[in-house]
Amino acid sequence: MPRRRPTLWYAAWYACIAAGFALLGLRALLLGAPWWAAALRWIIAAGFLILAWLEWRARRR
Repeated sequence: MPRRRPTLWYAAWYACIAAGFALLGLRALLLGAPWWAAALRWIIAAGFLILAWLEWRARRR
């Protein structure tokens, strides 16, 4: 019998990484970094959120 991937754990993992990048973006803004540095981190965070959503959705199927 094939083992299934623990997709819920992957979804949580990706969501935590996304939260970390979002906080790094906020930190960059608060410390006076250029706006594009924060925007880049938020784009990366959005990518990880999409990965988390896809993993969570795969578990529901």
